[in-house]
Amino acid sequence: MSDAFSNYDLYADPYMNRLRNEVAKVKAKKSEGLFIPSDFSHFDSLHYCGHNYIEDFLENEKVNPNTKVLELCAGNGSTSRFVADRFKVQLTTVDFLPAFNELHRNMNELCGITNTRIIQGDATQLDLVGLGLENECQVVYSLQSFYYIANKPALFSVCNRALKMGGRLYIEDHVVENNIPLIEKEEEIAVKFQFISRLQRHDYVKLLEDAGFHVDEYVFRTTEWSRYLFERSEKFLREKEQIISEYGQELWDTRYVAGIHISCRLYHQLGMTLDEAKTAYPLTCAEFGEEEFERWVCEMPAKFGGAYIKATKIRNV
Repeated sequence: MSDAFSNYDLYADPYMNRLRNEVAKVKAKKSEGLFIPSDFSHFDSLHYCGHNYIEDFLENEKVNPNTKVLELCAGNGSTSRFVADRFKVQLTTVDFLPAFNELHRNMNELCGITNTRIIQGDATQLDLVGLGLENECQVVYSLQSFYYIANKPALFSVCNRALKMGGRLYIEDHVVENNIPLIEKEEEIAVKFQFISRLQRHDYVKLLEDAGFHVDEYVFRTTEWSRYLFERSEKFLREKEQIISEYGQELWDTRYVAGIHISCRLYHQLGMTLDEAKTAYPLTCAEFGEEEFERWVCEMPAKFGGAYIKATKIRNV
């Protein structure tokens, strides 16, 4: 993981302070008793489309309280809290950022979650033997974070070594869907988004195969991601004055402006006519300006995509 990621402004102090304040507000609403993960879901979930697909995957895997599961790049623990509470598995999570791990522990304690071990570390350099996880896990998963990591061979080696033979790997990731040269604005946006690893499908599959996996499924959900992000943009813009009043202009100018102007230019494959898009997302259209909105929604070919990948460990490496 690069040092640049440690200074990624989307996860800088204004955003982390906002999360801490949200935790404090939730705590103030309940004088006694434990919280549940959904008490925090209005602010702690960073993943497009939530937990729906990982829930389906784990249900099909028939995990149970004896199942060892590893989550890489767990962030503030939104998905891990859901998984730990819903499936009662023996869960280990890893994240690179100390502030995320601090928040993760705090919210887990408030929820009374005891079946999760939270590790500070680099997902490409885990001491799996020391953690008691070498060839022990039935499932390794990560949601929408692997694109930050350039060293995929090292990353996928960790995934392989953590899994039992026949164990399953589940990934949601930002990838290159259509290999078309980026215009200057798109390159600028991709850099701001920390789009470090830009892999096409055949490259991604080859790296997984080289790491001892058989890729069972590789599905794009780019339109679903695009609509999710444009709907999120509408919510941000509706709440703009409240957000600035409560958390300050700096947070709006980093986290929220990026969530509108970067995310919606990365993912704009809405599957709608221009009139349908204007009707569905009027505030985003006004924020972009009609000409710019039309350009991205109707004229710019989709280049990045949301990939959902399932793979099985078939050999040790």
